[in-house]
Amino acid sequence: MFVHMLIYIYIYIYSRNNKIHTRIYSKECDDHHFLIPTSCHPTHILRNIPYNIAQRIYKITSEETEYTRSKQEYSNYLLERGYSKEVIQESFQKIEEKDRKSLYETKTESKKDTKRCFPLICDFNPGLPNIGSILNKHKHILDLDECLSKVIDKNNIFASYRGTKTIKDILTHSKLRKEVVNPSDGQTHIHKGESKKCDKQCYVCKNYLVETSETDSYHTNTIHAIVGKSTCGTKGVVYMIQDNICKINYIGCTSDSVKVRFSNHKSHIKKRLKTCELSKHFTENQHIHVIDTSTNNNYDASLAKQLSIIILEKVDTPSTANSNAERLKLCKVKEQQWQHKLKTYKDYGGLNIREEKKTTN
Repeated sequence: MFVHMLIYIYIYIYSRNNKIHTRIYSKECDDHHFLIPTSCHPTHILRNIPYNIAQRIYKITSEETEYTRSKQEYSNYLLERGYSKEVIQESFQKIEEKDRKSLYETKTESKKDTKRCFPLICDFNPGLPNIGSILNKHKHILDLDECLSKVIDKNNIFASYRGTKTIKDILTHSKLRKEVVNPSDGQTHIHKGESKKCDKQCYVCKNYLVETSETDSYHTNTIHAIVGKSTCGTKGVVYMIQDNICKINYIGCTSDSVKVRFSNHKSHIKKRLKTCELSKHFTENQHIHVIDTSTNNNYDASLAKQLSIIILEKVDTPSTANSNAERLKLCKVKEQQWQHKLKTYKDYGGLNIREEKKTTN
């Protein structure tokens, strides 16, 4: 009969015959959903689960009768999850061969080897061939280059695996988005990125750039959140130019900054070059867009009354996108998405031309 008892995490501590004993403990609501053996994990991880459970029971349970009971109980849990009887029995037999007291001993760490290692890191998939054997088969290639073989020890090259993203990893984010209070209604909203002016207050920010965290267009009533925080100096962005006279929008992108790209737009409008749909629109509608080009200040002052810029998205470019062409290609994909969202195609009254129409013209 138990006289005294105490529960600490997964350890049940009790007194029997004036002696303190321990055994494994789990809550009634614990459904013991261990990783199933058909899961997409390396074999050694799946075999370690029954072994670690056996080790925990053997290490914690002090009485033989309680150990036998817990062993049978958890063996049934593992069988229900699909583990074979042979693997479970092998795990318990392996741990029972050890002295229980040795499991409590502090392991002394051996001196770390300072040799350089060269792991080939791959996403794990059970359908993959044996990467390690393939590496070993071709390691002799290093010996063909005398200098390379001195730098890289072929014995320190090995295959290493990382887990692939789960559905949870894809659907959830590791960081919560910042919440802000809207002063107009006092309600809490999720911060949605921002098109922001730079601290230097350059001519683009002073005259043209609009600070906002959300936007729509003249061609749709749908409001969309700005993606990422961007200024005139941020590279790799999608931007929207609003013609506030004709109530029309143009969406473009650049692998460079908005400051550099808009300088080109300004120059082409001033010189009446039809290099893009925006400058073409201003050139063909000079009777509507009357611009003073006498000085740079007058030009900015008159043009700023007619158009404005909003940075829609800071495009995340991976480190593998080394060339400017690769980064621009990624920006082009986002550009088309925004053109669809805000309906800035000529079909809807905007200035953009669909890519398929550009190729046919």
